[in-house]
Amino acid sequence: MCPRTLRYAAALATGALSPDAAYAGFYSGDELYTVCTTDKAEKDFFEKSYECVGYISGAVDAFNTTREANKLKSCIPADVTISQLRSITVDYLGKNPIDRAKSASSQVFAATRKAWPCPATKPVSKKASRKKR
Repeated sequence: MCPRTLRYAAALATGALSPDAAYAGFYSGDELYTVCTTDKAEKDFFEKSYECVGYISGAVDAFNTTREANKLKSCIPADVTISQLRSITVDYLGKNPIDRAKSASSQVFAATRKAWPCPATKPVSKKASRKKR
């Protein structure tokens, strides 16, 4: 790793370990929107673009892992591209500025649920799960 990358990783690790970071989330929706809408003319455009898609794809992977751990299928189509995930997230953030103060991960989740809603699941009835004596 280059020294700049090591400093960046150390800063991320330090921020992730602080109590405030755990409570507030790593990014707000505002911060993610700013990163994802960096102008192509900016000198850090490529870095910000990778940061944007890395965050979004990581959040989606985490959501899908949680669903899998709970024996649920992902509601996001298997053939979705990272570009599509980025597009629906940026579009959602752009149309919902009041919600951008919330955590970025909650906004990625909201964007994907709006684009690909999960079918409603019926709760298991307690009567149906009881065994007869």
